[in-house]
Amino acid sequence: MIASLVVVCLLASASTARAVEIIDGASIGADQVIDDDVFISGDNVVIDGTVNGDLFAAGSSVIVNGKVKGSLFSAAQTIVVNGEVEGSLYGVSTSMLVGEEASVGRNLYYAGFGLETRPGSQVRRDLLLAGYQGILSGSVGRDVLAGVGALELNGKVGRNVQAEVSEPGEGAESMPPFFAPPGMPEAVAPGLRIGEGAEIGGKLTYTSPVEQSKAIQAAPAGGVVHQTPQPSTAEPAKPAPTPALEAGKFILERLRDLVTLLVLGALALWLLPAMFTQVTERLRAAPLPAAGWGFVSLVVGYAAAGFSAVLILFVTLLFGVITLGGLAGTVAGVGFSGLSLVVTVFTLLVSYGSKLVFAYLVGKLTLEKVAPRYAVQKAWPLVLGVVLYLLVRSIPLLGWLVGVLATLLGLGAMWLWFQDRRPAVAPAEAA
Repeated sequence: MIASLVVVCLLASASTARAVEIIDGASIGADQVIDDDVFISGDNVVIDGTVNGDLFAAGSSVIVNGKVKGSLFSAAQTIVVNGEVEGSLYGVSTSMLVGEEASVGRNLYYAGFGLETRPGSQVRRDLLLAGYQGILSGSVGRDVLAGVGALELNGKVGRNVQAEVSEPGEGAESMPPFFAPPGMPEAVAPGLRIGEGAEIGGKLTYTSPVEQSKAIQAAPAGGVVHQTPQPSTAEPAKPAPTPALEAGKFILERLRDLVTLLVLGALALWLLPAMFTQVTERLRAAPLPAAGWGFVSLVVGYAAAGFSAVLILFVTLLFGVITLGGLAGTVAGVGFSGLSLVVTVFTLLVSYGSKLVFAYLVGKLTLEKVAPRYAVQKAWPLVLGVVLYLLVRSIPLLGWLVGVLATLLGLGAMWLWFQDRRPAVAPAEAA
């Protein structure tokens, strides 16, 4: 029933999937107008034209100087937005710069090392930030929610600012250069700093181990509230987050899942391309046996781990009695270290490997229907499959069921692939 429902959902969305432009190359010229959603990737992606839909951009650097009528989804080492995004802006990178003439029609969601918004830039609704530093000099129409080590605010915020910051002191600005990730901006000192020219239309609420009132040089209209990371019961309860902030937290979690699956999938395609594609084809050829063997593998795998732990403990005690404790520590250390490694690898396959096999097959089947020339590639089936999987995974109840199905199918396909490669046992010759 679950498999049939997933297939129906995919077929029902096939007509929508056709309305997508997958750009061969890393740029959209200033005179180009694309009336579809766009997927584009490359080393240095430059968008100077107009996209009348959503834009998905990935590369070492992504620069958007043109106009995006929908939302912008971007992952890169550095992201620079100088143009107009009428929807929301979602960014995952080492650094993001929102230029003086940039405009975001809805919300800005960022996860990475550092975000900087220049004076003159506009975010018309909410800004949500997770990373090391945020330097906000532009305007935000409603709320700012930040979880960072350093926050500098010199621009205008229409309503409230809610931030969790580190205490002033030594931080990432003292990091040795060889530890710096690619695209890392110049790090600023940790702590909270509100400039004299900053405007906050509501309340400033910041969570920090120490009080930092000396660094707050502007007067928020709603006052300032300081909270420690573990407030006492005597302190007033935190205000209930708005639906927009809750939605932002949910989206940041999905972005984290997206990046994790794409990174692990890219490593699998790079290091084990033949095995990964063979496991996927094994699932395609025998989905029902794969589901059954996946359930058996899941149960037997963790049961065997528990039995092994008991056995190691028994052998440790036995050696402790026989050798008066001389070898007990060695047996326990080697045994439990080996078991921990095996369980960790098995859990990684259950948690991520099985989902990647399932998502890759879904992406490949979808592209075979809507864009056959991209189905033979390795990257696009992975990207599309992971995006579709996470979209369905976010649906209550159905998402949980699809997650269980993906785990069983992917794990079972790995088991069937392993069984195919075991050497056949020759039958005994008749006497």
